[in-house]
Amino acid sequence: MVREILEGGERVSWGAKAIPAGGYWAMPKLTMPGAVLVGDGAGMVNLAALKGVHYAIKAGALAAESIYAALKRDSVDFSSYEDTVEESVIGTDLYEQRNTRQPFQMGLLRGGPLVNLMIATKGRFPGGRWKIHRNDAKPMFIGKTKNGYPKPDGKYIFDKLSSVFISGNATRDDAPNHIRVQTNVPRELAETWAWMCPAGVYEIPEDAPEHGDVDVIVNYTNCVQCGAITAKVGA
Repeated sequence: MVREILEGGERVSWGAKAIPAGGYWAMPKLTMPGAVLVGDGAGMVNLAALKGVHYAIKAGALAAESIYAALKRDSVDFSSYEDTVEESVIGTDLYEQRNTRQPFQMGLLRGGPLVNLMIATKGRFPGGRWKIHRNDAKPMFIGKTKNGYPKPDGKYIFDKLSSVFISGNATRDDAPNHIRVQTNVPRELAETWAWMCPAGVYEIPEDAPEHGDVDVIVNYTNCVQCGAITAKVGA
């Protein structure tokens, strides 16, 4: 079905972005002395609808109002922003969707119906606070899923480097490296980085050992700032 839709089309642009998937319960404290967090950086994403731009705009407006009010008092205490977010459409919407990710820990067949119930009842049933495992608590492993990935055909499926080129990424080759990661890491973690990154930033040398620690090549000028690597950087 998808092939029929794309038939005759041309790839004219490309980009990538990781979505904060924690939802309402994973949102951090939004204020600190002299600073606030808004939008994507604060985890303001409705996972059920895969939307968050309108929350970012609203949060920006609320942040501006809170900052202005504080500065008029000669203060850098912006904590009132926390309450205004919670009372706004941001807090209301995200609270209703607070548990829509957790049931998928049970698998699609068992978790899917529960998610639909939560959406239909706006979080009332099943209610409460559903827990989810810490993502960084799960050890990395090398599976066999990658063996099923289709090869790029240049028509429907494209290689990473050609996608980076068409993204318009204008990073200078002599720009300073903005990525700070340990480059000598367990093979399992190196594989995770290489497969997770959509832009080919992390590369494992062909002569690297199959087990144990490997030296990762970081092609930082390829980076398109997708944010994926921040999702899981430790084993």
